[in-house]
Amino acid sequence: MAKGVDIEMAALDEDHVRAKITWSEQDVGGGKLVVEVTVKNTKASPKTDDQLRSDARALAVRFARAFADTIEN
Repeated sequence: MAKGVDIEMAALDEDHVRAKITWSEQDVGGGKLVVEVTVKNTKASPKTDDQLRSDARALAVRFARAFADTIEN
């Protein structure tokens, strides 16, 4: 896997989506953080795939920063 963020989306049912977020720090031999999040995609205000990916990317960045802070402290 290349350095950066990879997001895989999978529909679980008509109301739920699972986002698998993989954050990789290096191309080879580096660490990675994988987070799977199940979210409810409400019918009253459905989000597009792009909006869901944007939300997942923002969440991945928050997790990565928190993870880095934990390692540094």
